[in-house]
Amino acid sequence: HATHSVRSLFKVGSICRRFKRSYVQHFTLNVGCAYFRPTSAAIALMERVSARLASAAAWDQQVFNQEVFMLSHGRYNGSMVAVRVMQYDEWMNSKVFFFSDRRRFFPGKSTLPAQWPVMVHMNYHADKHKRMLCVWDRYVEGRVSACDAFPEGS
Repeated sequence: HATHSVRSLFKVGSICRRFKRSYVQHFTLNVGCAYFRPTSAAIALMERVSARLASAAAWDQQVFNQEVFMLSHGRYNGSMVAVRVMQYDEWMNSKVFFFSDRRRFFPGKSTLPAQWPVMVHMNYHADKHKRMLCVWDRYVEGRVSACDAFPEGS
């Protein structure tokens, strides 16, 4: 069953003892923006996620990641979905926009529409709403300096 931890799938073996962890995870996908091809595997995945979220209070991100990356064990044959990550500099999160790739956009740098991000997913910031408004002002209203007030490194 998908609620098993990875540790329970090993026979308290050398992997868990060696790394002194009870859970192993490669990375976590943020599903704030996702595209799913309507394959039978993707539909089954979404049905499992939906059922778990409907039956118990849980964080959607964690449930999704557990279902996607659950290793095959016993009769369970993995999620059977292929995971691909979108181009981070086109489908960016707000940390990339305001911090990592900041010099590309600030201060008030005008960029060609072909170089605009497809979207900016707001996360990491306590003042998300203000940042959403500045991104809207920059790309929809055309005020390229709309986000300049946010400090570097934020």
